[in-house]
Amino acid sequence: HWASPNTGATNETGFTALPGGERYEDGSIYGGDGKFYSVGYRGSWWSATEYNATSAWCRYVSYNYSNVSRDDIGKEVGFSVRCVRD
Repeated sequence: HWASPNTGATNETGFTALPGGERYEDGSIYGGDGKFYSVGYRGSWWSATEYNATSAWCRYVSYNYSNVSRDDIGKEVGFSVRCVRD
């Protein structure tokens, strides 16, 4: 599912992250048109933690980088959601 080179991918955590990309709405500050972008290249997931009233934390992984990264992004962006059973 990932684009090459998929640098450093091992799945040693068992998370099996898939690159769903991200979706930007028409008229958003990110300049989207409602389509998904970076599918195959990046997987992004929302955190349950807000950054502020209009943004929240997300975690993401990229095809060409082996670490998990974090960023605060406007809530109008569409990311994947990971559900965890308690």
